[in-house]
Amino acid sequence: MQAASQPALANLQDIITPAPIGVWPLAYGYYLLTLLLLMLMATLFIYIKRRGKQLAAKREALTLLSQVTPEDPQLPLTVNSLLKRSAMSYLPREQIASLQGDAWYAWLGAQVPAMDPKLPDLLERRFQAGNLSPSEAMQLLDAAKAWLQKALPLKAGKEVSCSH
Repeated sequence: MQAASQPALANLQDIITPAPIGVWPLAYGYYLLTLLLLMLMATLFIYIKRRGKQLAAKREALTLLSQVTPEDPQLPLTVNSLLKRSAMSYLPREQIASLQGDAWYAWLGAQVPAMDPKLPDLLERRFQAGNLSPSEAMQLLDAAKAWLQKALPLKAGKEVSCSH
C-alpha cells in the first residue's frame, strides 16, 4: 500500500550506482613521476659506478703503501715510485713521468698545499747510501699516506708547469 501511494519511489529501484573508480589507467603525472625516478636511479647508479672506478687507483695505492715495511732498504725509492704511479693513474704519463727532483716535489706540493714539508727531503734520500732511521721511515710512510689520501683522485685542471 505504501508503494501504491508513492508511485515515483517505485521507479527509483531501477537506478544502479556506477562501479567504483579504479586505479588504472594512471594519470599522466604518475607516468612522468615514474620515468623521472627511473632516470634518477640510473644516473645515481652510473655516478656510483664511475666514482668507484675513479677511486680504485687510490684504494690500490693505499693498499700497496700499507704493505711496505719501514725496514725496507729501498723505502724512499719504493714510496717515490708508488706516488708517481698513482699520479699516472689519473693524469697522462707524459705529464708526470718526466718530473724529477725539485719539479717533482713542487708538483707534489701543488696537489696538496698542506703537504708534510719533510716529504721531499725524505724522498730525496732515495739517492743516498744510508737507510732511513725507523722514525724517518714511519714519517715517510705517514706523509705518503696523507698525500695519497688528500691528493687523489687528481683533477686534470690542477697541474703546474715546472721546469725539469
